[in-house]
Amino acid sequence: MPTSPTQLQPSLPRQSGRTAELLRWAVAAVLVVALFSIGIYSDTVLAAIDRFWHNLLGLLGLAGHAATVQQGISGLVTKRSLISVITYALFYTSTCLLLLVVALNSARRIRLVFVLYGAVFVICAVLVLTGKLAGDVAWAYKLARRLIDFIVSPLPVIILVPLLRWYVPARS
Repeated sequence: MPTSPTQLQPSLPRQSGRTAELLRWAVAAVLVVALFSIGIYSDTVLAAIDRFWHNLLGLLGLAGHAATVQQGISGLVTKRSLISVITYALFYTSTCLLLLVVALNSARRIRLVFVLYGAVFVICAVLVLTGKLAGDVAWAYKLARRLIDFIVSPLPVIILVPLLRWYVPARS
């Protein structure tokens, strides 16, 4: 039987570590449910985002400008409001990145995830810009659309979590 508070301390970090681990996986589970819910109800979510931006831009007197910008966007990239699609993609991707942060629990792995996601977004932007500058080249828009569909899905998370946990050490 411990006689002093210092004799109790060795068991506290172990218990605290288990609690933190359980909390981390509970947060991961909530994020997984959120991702799949956002994906399943994407039309409803996008409709709500459309209404939000329509109302906000109307209040600011920028609705006409937004319509002009939208006319310059190829239907091969998106048929929806560009600002709504960007908002949805940022929200979905942020949730994916948060889930990856929680699941991977390693600064080294997280840096790699951010580099990979950033690279895909840069490639998409370059493809859209290339398609625009080359006179609406369909192949560039179609490839960018495929990459956008890939990155705004749970697939990268499903691939990256086991891959990085197995092959990238948490500490170097």
